[in-house]
Amino acid sequence: MLIAACFLAFFSFTDLEEKRHDFVLETKKIEIPGLPIAFNPSIIRWKDMLLMTFRVIPDRKQSFTSYIGIVQLDDRFTPKGIPQLLEMRKNSKVPCRAEDARLILIGNSLMLVYSDNVEPKISKGGFRMYLAAVHYDGVNFTLENIECLSQFEGESRAVREKNWVPFDYKGTLLMSYSISPHKIFCPFFGTGECETVALTKAPIKWDFGQLRGGTPAVKIGNEYLAFFHSSIQMSSLQSAGQRMLHYFMGAYTFSSSPPFELKRISPEPIIGKDFYNAPFFYKYYWQPGLYVFPAGILVDKDIIWIAYGRQDHEIWIAKIDKKHFLESLIDIIHK
Repeated sequence: MLIAACFLAFFSFTDLEEKRHDFVLETKKIEIPGLPIAFNPSIIRWKDMLLMTFRVIPDRKQSFTSYIGIVQLDDRFTPKGIPQLLEMRKNSKVPCRAEDARLILIGNSLMLVYSDNVEPKISKGGFRMYLAAVHYDGVNFTLENIECLSQFEGESRAVREKNWVPFDYKGTLLMSYSISPHKIFCPFFGTGECETVALTKAPIKWDFGQLRGGTPAVKIGNEYLAFFHSSIQMSSLQSAGQRMLHYFMGAYTFSSSPPFELKRISPEPIIGKDFYNAPFFYKYYWQPGLYVFPAGILVDKDIIWIAYGRQDHEIWIAKIDKKHFLESLIDIIHK
């Protein structure tokens, strides 16, 4: 009887893969040559190139030492050429701690937005958001004018800064500091300062944890679209009944002009094939869990491509039916 009860209890946990959405047409794993545990990718088209950045932790026992790499892809999202780790430390003995970069095109300029900590001693307050211009000489990619954003409304040494959402507003870089409330910063280049240019609040029902940044926001019609992530502790069939952190992906839109108020949101987590059917007993670098982390977005005529990290050591891309996906979003009713 005890064995039967345990068996039934196990299969009573939520099967996340049963909740897959039809608008997620396909998922594909991307392997970076020589870097089998690369993860958390961003993606962009620039100067007839399809570029992907990714994160690499060479030694999981030294998890704070983290690099950002870049590679060109072909039209099938297969890496071509040799991937390159970007140089983010000049004349510094502090190891690179760059995390989760996003590529963003501001006007005609390609920029990289990422979190890093250049202080000798690791602390929450040492992690801040950074900006850099991306240059390509035909062979190598380099970062120029690397800048730390250290002065902004609400800045605190008790907060580890990451996952700000960059977007291009009429050729100017703006960044969503938070989604709920929707706080928008405008960085002043060369100063390390950000000005709060908009702040709106909206009632959002989302039962899967705090909404945090994911992909950059891209303009579609009269709205910006971005994908976010959130996380909660729970048990599922995919976690073999163990209570652990589960990451979820959703999407939201906001108005294309100030004050950039939220307009629509996913009513439930977006799930595609094999988002969660992954082994979680791998050599994790901070804690076991089931991780799906969107960081890159491409929008074509009928398709949206989302580049995401899975299990903190894999790169995947999801092909999404644009029309049916956008129809799935629900209005946010402002009171």
